[in-house]
Amino acid sequence: MINQTDQMVYRLGNLDALQQKISYQMATGKKLEKGSDDSLLYAREVLVDDKIRTFEGLKTQLERVKGQNNMADSSMAEVKKLIEFTKAELIKANTATTSADGMKAIAANLEGLKQNIFDLANTQSEGEYLFSGSDSSVKPFEKDADGKISYVGNNTLRKVAVEEGSYRERGITGLDAMMFTASISAPGEVMSFKANDGIIDQDGNTWRLNTPTNDTLVKYDSYGKATSTTITPVNLNTTTNSYEATIPATPIDSKFEVKTNIFNVLDDVINSLKQIDSSGNPITLEQAREGISKGMNDIDKAFSAITVSHAELGGRNKTFEVSLERLSSKLTHYNILSQELGAADLSKVAMEAKSLELTYTALYSTISKMNQLSLVNFMN
Repeated sequence: MINQTDQMVYRLGNLDALQQKISYQMATGKKLEKGSDDSLLYAREVLVDDKIRTFEGLKTQLERVKGQNNMADSSMAEVKKLIEFTKAELIKANTATTSADGMKAIAANLEGLKQNIFDLANTQSEGEYLFSGSDSSVKPFEKDADGKISYVGNNTLRKVAVEEGSYRERGITGLDAMMFTASISAPGEVMSFKANDGIIDQDGNTWRLNTPTNDTLVKYDSYGKATSTTITPVNLNTTTNSYEATIPATPIDSKFEVKTNIFNVLDDVINSLKQIDSSGNPITLEQAREGISKGMNDIDKAFSAITVSHAELGGRNKTFEVSLERLSSKLTHYNILSQELGAADLSKVAMEAKSLELTYTALYSTISKMNQLSLVNFMN
């Protein structure tokens, strides 16, 4: 009698545990309440959920990058429109019918246009500068007290994760966005450049004058940090108002590319339209028209360089768009897999619940009959 009672209690305990499991599955729709219920299945769920969290993080980042890429693309498109407008204005200014007052009016228009391009060059998205290189916290272009604009970013593109362990370069630097190649010099040759021109060696490092003395070129690494490597002396050519330095064969041994700042070109053109030189001294109308013609040629070079850079930007942007689509597909797949692994079969659970109900009924009926037996009847 006592042995049968223990068996009944044991069976009730098992039924109660099964009831708790079925109740949890029906309430949550999940198959497992605890990992110990099925350790193999639980391990698969953990792996899939980890993948989902990773891909969700990557997707969020790529969606943010997509917005920044669209902003950069829009800014470059606007810069091209402004340069095309500049070309049209210079063609108009370089005709014999345009008076000195008309040229000054065009100069005023171009000064406003220069400010617009400056603002576009410093475009921000979500608190990050888009054309500053690898350090997006640095404002890429700065204007000094004389209105001269210089690039202070670096020549390294930011890398963004598009997959686990896979990265792609994003955007373009200000050196690509707002400058064009003016000259390339080899070791032993004299390199000529303006104070705020961009200078890059063949290893991708940038070089800048040490202010305020401007007598030494200082090498900056790919992250924009000044190094101990320098080139001296640097001399000012007062005739051309440009700096000159001889590239040493050792220890540097590198080709140097001088990139002309589009803002320098605009400054020179605006001065020519005002009939003054870079120092503010008056020049003749003939000299002014020569300056305008040179400016038109430089503007054409700038437009060609910016068009190429815009195309490169578009190619990189497309890479991120494709990566985002592929990542979204993977995330959808893993979400479906997670549901299939973790979801309880509610039809099966309902059948189990009904079977459990019948088992409970039968067991309690048996217990009731046992309780009605007397010890004498039981012994008989």
